[in-house]
Amino acid sequence: MENAMATLLGDIGTFFTQSITWLGDVLDVVTGSPALLVMVIAMPIVGFAVGLLSRLIRL
Repeated sequence: MENAMATLLGDIGTFFTQSITWLGDVLDVVTGSPALLVMVIAMPIVGFAVGLLSRLIRL
């Protein structure tokens, strides 16, 4: 039973390590391209502003 738990924890650790590596790769691509950087930053801000304005208009 202990061996199964150790294997499970090792697999979870490997998954999170790989996830952080993938996240770093994605961030490298996004920061390396100004168009992607603008889209990644601007789209959430525009969406937030539109949602906020629509809620304010409904009041």
